[in-house]
Amino acid sequence: MDIQELLVYVIVAGAVAFLIKKFFFKKKKKGNCGDDCGCH
Repeated sequence: MDIQELLVYVIVAGAVAFLIKKFFFKKKKKGNCGDDCGCH
């Protein structure tokens, strides 16, 4: 395995991890805002 192939695997793994984090681990809202605060 050469360095180019290793870089491709690292980039693909990073992209997959980012997508999983983005879609499956959604952040909780910051602060204690009610329903009408306009922060969503």
